[in-house]
Amino acid sequence: MYGISLREILESEELKGVKVVAGSKGLDRTVVNVNIMEVPDIEKWVKAGELLLTTGYAIKDDKDALERLIPLLNSKGLAGLGIKPKRYLTGYTDEMIRIAESLDFPIIEFPQHMSYSDLIQPILGYITNRQAEVLRKIEYANTRLMDIMVNYNDLNKVVHTVEELIGNPVEIDDADNNPLATSVTNEKKEKINEAKKNGEDIIPIKLPIIALNNTLGYLKCYEFNGRISKNDMLTLERATVIIALEFLNQEKIKGIARHYKDQFLIELTSGSITDVKQIIQRARQLNWDLEQEYAILILDCNMNSYEVSGINNYQEFLNKMYDIASSAIEAFEKKPIMGIAGANILMLLPVKKLCMFYAKESGEALIKFGNYLSKEYTNLKIDTLVNIGIGRSYDNPAELYKSFNEAKKALKISKAMYSKKNVMYYEDLGIFQLFQELNSDGMSFVDNIISPIAEYDERKDSRLMETLEEYFKSNGNMKQVAQKMYIHYNTAIYRMEQIQKLLKVDLSNPDEKLNVEIALKLKHYLDL
Repeated sequence: MYGISLREILESEELKGVKVVAGSKGLDRTVVNVNIMEVPDIEKWVKAGELLLTTGYAIKDDKDALERLIPLLNSKGLAGLGIKPKRYLTGYTDEMIRIAESLDFPIIEFPQHMSYSDLIQPILGYITNRQAEVLRKIEYANTRLMDIMVNYNDLNKVVHTVEELIGNPVEIDDADNNPLATSVTNEKKEKINEAKKNGEDIIPIKLPIIALNNTLGYLKCYEFNGRISKNDMLTLERATVIIALEFLNQEKIKGIARHYKDQFLIELTSGSITDVKQIIQRARQLNWDLEQEYAILILDCNMNSYEVSGINNYQEFLNKMYDIASSAIEAFEKKPIMGIAGANILMLLPVKKLCMFYAKESGEALIKFGNYLSKEYTNLKIDTLVNIGIGRSYDNPAELYKSFNEAKKALKISKAMYSKKNVMYYEDLGIFQLFQELNSDGMSFVDNIISPIAEYDERKDSRLMETLEEYFKSNGNMKQVAQKMYIHYNTAIYRMEQIQKLLKVDLSNPDEKLNVEIALKLKHYLDL
């Protein structure tokens, strides 16, 4: 967390009259928050970086407690102690002053006319402003470095950009400390060499460049133009990541770049970015065009098990699924906008381009592409049907989060249904849209119908619920039910008779059958 030094706070106009009693050498400690102490066991409540204010009421009669307070606060990493004496404390003990001086722990005294709010409000204001300033600088540095990562493969451009960001020259060395790129001028190199001759070596800040758990080189920064700040260190650390990418082969670079695209997609689909210009600008840095109409498709890859030739783990399986989806959309979009979020693949479908190929009406075109994509996975041996949810199209990128939420709802319904309709478009949800607004009455409806079977299975360790599910999946074909459950046909018939008795229904009655099927699908929807 970022803050402001105690020295800067005390130099402000609002805090004139506050004086430093001890520990002036520690005024460069960073204040990130303000706390108030009026309890004796303050160590339980304070945090590092806080400026603690007190009148001393809780420990006014305990001289030892007063003197123990300074080492305690210092050990907790506090920025300083502000005391309002004379009301409860008559003054400071010599020992308090001595301890504070020895620890460079600031003690400040604020006048009687100042209330806590007179102190807290301006201090928190300075902290907030500083944090906003730091975040702006970090965002700017991140944007510049992201641009280099995506669009350039030039280490010289990296070092000169980093120097521009932090105001000090930098150098990239390989693992054997051989220079690969530098922004250190010849004049400064001469100063370094001269210092070495005089036994005054100029030691740079040195950060390792790490990839795949190996140190591939070092980023060195020379403090010729001032000390390196915490913000500068963040920029340097960010630069080491980008340089590591340059050290890896193109396939690894592609994988890391995908991570940043995934992060951007997650932000975009969460609705956390509302500025259209910012969205378009960030998309351009990734070579994406968001200035057209898109709909979001979510492909669920959360398989319980899978068996694909040449694939050894789930991440490889997910990458395989991603590559298939990428190939499918590249026929319409040379630079597809897609990414991975957890066990899902997200795709932004260019609606107008799909309409030119599949159908004039956007909904139909989206469904046809979803079906085509689903068929592309049929060559993979997986034991669970791939589910796809598709949201409606939007021409404003700041509204794509709506399409994402719609696609999530469609996907959830797709997974709850028993049919082979694994591609679900939001506008085709029909009655299942009501699932989104399920209230207590709807939950009671599910419980009243399904609970007798669930309770029976638990008591008897039976498989009636599984049999009922298979019954609807097989459209009531008892031969298929028996085959899929590896049981005798007569056993399947007997179980269905038990189910109807427990539920007190006749599944040959269309209305009663519909009630049970909807309740079962609602149960699955609630369990997702």
